[in-house]
Amino acid sequence: MQFSYIAGSEAEQYEFVRIPKTLISNDYFSDLSNPSRILYGLLFDRMSSSPKNRWLDADGHVYVIYPVPELTEELHLSERKVKSCLLELEKVGLIERRKQGRGFPNRIYVRNFLPASNHEV
Repeated sequence: MQFSYIAGSEAEQYEFVRIPKTLISNDYFSDLSNPSRILYGLLFDRMSSSPKNRWLDADGHVYVIYPVPELTEELHLSERKVKSCLLELEKVGLIERRKQGRGFPNRIYVRNFLPASNHEV
């Protein structure tokens, strides 16, 4: 397969997933796998849709709904690997999952990648 060059205004038509540089360079996140970093970027991106989807809890915290089957398809990873990545993100404190019950997918709270003291006013 051969790919063409990107011309002028074409550069603005693409969507990107942003991965915070701190997830790559900060020693605290050094054990985080690259698929987990990408998954965090996807979750963080989906969070921008939370207010319009009314994905806010009683405390005003936003969460995302991203079922595992959807993540496996989007990331081209096995269900086992996606669950492993979610667990990695949970262990370092970047996400929190809360069960909804009755067969509904978990709510995923995407936590800020900066320590609380860095973004307090």
